[in-house]
Amino acid sequence: MNTTQRHPLIDYLQLVRAPAVFTALSNILAAHLIITQGEIAWPQLLLLLGSTAALYTAGMALNDWFDYKVDLVERPQRPLPSGSIERQNALFLGLELLVIGIGLAAYANIQSMFIAIIIALLVLLYDGLLKRTLLGSLNMGSCRYFNWLLGFSFLPLTGDLLIITLPVFIYITALTLLSREEEQARHRWVLILTAVGIIAAGLLIFLLAPVPIQEHPLLALGIVAGLFIVSRHLLITYRDFTPARIAATIKLLLFGIILLDALLVLAFGPWWGALAVLSLMLPGKLLARFMYVT
Repeated sequence: MNTTQRHPLIDYLQLVRAPAVFTALSNILAAHLIITQGEIAWPQLLLLLGSTAALYTAGMALNDWFDYKVDLVERPQRPLPSGSIERQNALFLGLELLVIGIGLAAYANIQSMFIAIIIALLVLLYDGLLKRTLLGSLNMGSCRYFNWLLGFSFLPLTGDLLIITLPVFIYITALTLLSREEEQARHRWVLILTAVGIIAAGLLIFLLAPVPIQEHPLLALGIVAGLFIVSRHLLITYRDFTPARIAATIKLLLFGIILLDALLVLAFGPWWGALAVLSLMLPGKLLARFMYVT
């Protein structure tokens, strides 16, 4: 589509990767359903959903602001290099959204505010300094880890909650490792690390689940099916190690975050909560048909 014919709102939705926002919302919803065991506290949930949406979209806008010179060469069709959105507008939007995200979390409680501040700092550290380093993968894993803690944060955080969130940290770290290959596809061995990380995340859910896995066949089926689908796509990508194939696999893995969140709810929360989390896949996938997500 010619960017000159688009409504400005479409360009801003593209800038903030609107389809992927649902993966951040799923983190909060899953954590909330676990800590409340389905007894939803609507004011806190809505505030934290708004907070994570603001923080996530801020990160995307600031990412493109920092990447402007690279995008001029590698992704000239994107909103900033194409001129659809002024670069300074992306900076102002990103900073404003960070403040909004922290503010909404503060309305939930002081603990939520401090966690939102940590997320904001991690976002700035990733976008501005660590994105193209190996530490960037750990940084992004930490962003999602703390995003889950944000979902827990309107109640006191216990050691068990800190451990439950580890599969998310491992999965996102592994996914971000692969995303570094999206443009040039130089290091095929990264796929092996990504596969190991994702398998480890799935197995960790088995180990952490409070009910023996043989007594929870639906959870076992979900984890095995998820690992099978991911492994199949990673194998295809290994054979066809090209930027286009890597981008398709990253898109799959990105929406796989919602499945991972649903599996964690299935393991630690109400069974119907897993379906509620999975429902976020639909709007995200629909939007992804019209705009990029990475």
